[in-house]
Amino acid sequence: MHAIWRVKQVHISHLGDTHEESLVALAALACAATASAQSSVTIYGRLDVGVTRQNDGTTSLNGSNGQTGAAGKRWDVRQGSGNRLGFRGTEDLGGGLSAGFHFEHRFTADNGAADATFWAARSYLQLQSKTLGRVYLGREYIPAFFPALRLDPWGFDTVGTPGPKHQLANYTIDGGIRSNNTVGYQTPSFAGLTVQAAIAAGEGTRPRGTGVNVEYLRGGLYLAAAMDRQSDAQKVALVGGSYDFGFVKPMLTYQRSKVAGVDHRNLSAALTAPIGAGVLKAGWFRLDPTGADNNTTKVGLGYEYFLSKRTSIYADVGSADQEGRTGLIERTRTTAVDLGLKHNF
Repeated sequence: MHAIWRVKQVHISHLGDTHEESLVALAALACAATASAQSSVTIYGRLDVGVTRQNDGTTSLNGSNGQTGAAGKRWDVRQGSGNRLGFRGTEDLGGGLSAGFHFEHRFTADNGAADATFWAARSYLQLQSKTLGRVYLGREYIPAFFPALRLDPWGFDTVGTPGPKHQLANYTIDGGIRSNNTVGYQTPSFAGLTVQAAIAAGEGTRPRGTGVNVEYLRGGLYLAAAMDRQSDAQKVALVGGSYDFGFVKPMLTYQRSKVAGVDHRNLSAALTAPIGAGVLKAGWFRLDPTGADNNTTKVGLGYEYFLSKRTSIYADVGSADQEGRTGLIERTRTTAVDLGLKHNF
């Protein structure tokens, strides 16, 4: 069987002058050098740059790929979603079995800065069987991430998103929503039902993490439940679902977590609706940590217009208000708007 090397619109003219540029170029050349041993290798990516305006509110506003916050009134040129460069590959081993890899780099396109950990977005190997499912090893999203993402109209992007703050009720592992040192398994689909489980070895100071999700997708109906746990003081669980009526897709999610020993509850209600060549997005999200007068309520509204299958223009507004005080300062509402251009390749 002859191998096929798939490269989409990529040109490498020289090895870069910086360490990061050299790594990217060498990775691409390595893929080319080993193409004869692969059934398929794909280079993919995203460029997303927009303009964001935020007021001087003191409530933390989760959004714009985690870059907004209570930092005062300002205009910014920045990404609405994570800019990335990634590599995926599979090798057919015969008998319905394949080997594969996936690694992905993140950067900010407005200034060209690379993430400190170069392949932090994803870096794993896997073995997959058409009948038995797949086993993967490396750095990957926790199982609870996938239903949390699918029940967010913005997919954790732009200033409109509830983001992990609401969709995972402030829960994190290894500083975010991906776990290091992971061994995971995902079943094949059984009439729309899949199960994914993972263990993240407790190397270093973090306890061992365990996670699982159950997802059901059949026709327009999507139902999911998930959990992740590192200890009695650090864990999260969620349940939710959506139904696509064609003209509108409502979504509802309930999350409960314990973060550093503090209980959190969150309720997310959202929808998407196709309008013209784009999609309207709207949502209401309420996070309630243990204690009085400390709830955070966020609302989001946005529209994404597709110029093609790979290119879109988006505009969003996100506004969050948190009860209570910070010291002697009364918290005030933080509101941000964005307008951006996104291209996938």
